[in-house]
Amino acid sequence: MSISERKNSSRRGGRRRKNVKGSLPKDESNNMSKKELILKIIEKMGYSPEVDNDGDIMLIYQMKQIYILTGDEEEPYVSVMLPQFHEIDEGQETLALATCNKMTRELKMAKVYIDQTFKNVTSTCEFFYDNEESLEQNLRNSLQMLGVVRTIFRNNIAELSGE
Repeated sequence: MSISERKNSSRRGGRRRKNVKGSLPKDESNNMSKKELILKIIEKMGYSPEVDNDGDIMLIYQMKQIYILTGDEEEPYVSVMLPQFHEIDEGQETLALATCNKMTRELKMAKVYIDQTFKNVTSTCEFFYDNEESLEQNLRNSLQMLGVVRTIFRNNIAELSGE
């Protein structure tokens, strides 16, 4: 499965939230686009991000492929994704779903869910930001969370299965 197919099968449908306070799509100090600002921050953090064919930002964090989905330029909203980090064995769908629900309920900022293929588990950290500083802090928090989510998932699935 190609990277684009992995991301697309992991994206969830649903309504878009409108920002009622107005948006901050550009860094006021130098008129950077949201994507340019994110690339600048990720590079400042010491990573080498790439922009894929879909226009999403990809980076390697702790040996994991992380995607940053920027969405609409006018909306100060970002989704950081670790796609398909766990394959669901046949007959284990209920256990995987229970584990996803437990983690989404207990973890701040992270969503853990079975993607559209019903065969893999994906996690995202989604947030709104006010300025460059809040964007950077939220990106840092998201990367830290996604860096440990697979281990937490494995521990939780073992706990729920009685292993």
